[in-house]
Amino acid sequence: HLARVPVSHRFPSSHRAAAMSLEATIAQKTAGTDASEVLELVLDGVKASKVTGLNQFTKLKVLQLNGCGLTSLEEFPTLPNLQRLELADNALSDGLDHLQDAALMHLKVLVLAGNKFSSLQGLESLASLPSLRELDMEGCAVAEENAYRETVFEMLPQIKYLDGVDGDGEEKDEEEEDEEEEDDDDDEEADEDVDSLLDEEGSELGGDSELGEEGADESDLGEGESELGEEEGEEGESELG
Repeated sequence: HLARVPVSHRFPSSHRAAAMSLEATIAQKTAGTDASEVLELVLDGVKASKVTGLNQFTKLKVLQLNGCGLTSLEEFPTLPNLQRLELADNALSDGLDHLQDAALMHLKVLVLAGNKFSSLQGLESLASLPSLRELDMEGCAVAEENAYRETVFEMLPQIKYLDGVDGDGEEKDEEEEDEEEEDDDDDEEADEDVDSLLDEEGSELGGDSELGEEGADESDLGEGESELGEEEGEEGESELG
């Protein structure tokens, strides 16, 4: 396993984000783009104590907030389409239950490496993330606990990799995982296409129904004319007789 390098060391100071607020940086990075079209946001190094200014980015799939100085996950935004969340090298020590309230039903990868988590019990709330496959706690005090790996895999049966290694001690195969992610993306696109098609068919069906009602009205009109014609014919025969 390669040693982790903190974000502050990976990016020279001249390349790190300027001292702007998180919300100002988000506004700058997404200027001219509709919030519903933003799928990825990399905000590494932008200083903030908690995550704000993201509620409108409901289609976001990837969010990186590494090395931001975060101390709290309170009021974490609701991001129902988020698949990857990186929060490495911050000052987080608890509060993972706030992710439970953020409707992260599709979150697959959660990176919490280099934080201050020290309690195994504090990880229990992650069981509410049904799609979670990878959890990275490397460099956190909790990773030094006795029976750490066994306890986490038992507590979170949905995950496949903990700190880049599966339950059998095998390291993650990046190529295999990339292929699985592509397949998942294809499945999601197919589901969206099906939903779109069903909406279109429903709309067309509604039009056919209206057309059918018009036809029924015309049929009723025809019957009325026919009955009127028969009545007139009977009256004519009576007068002739």
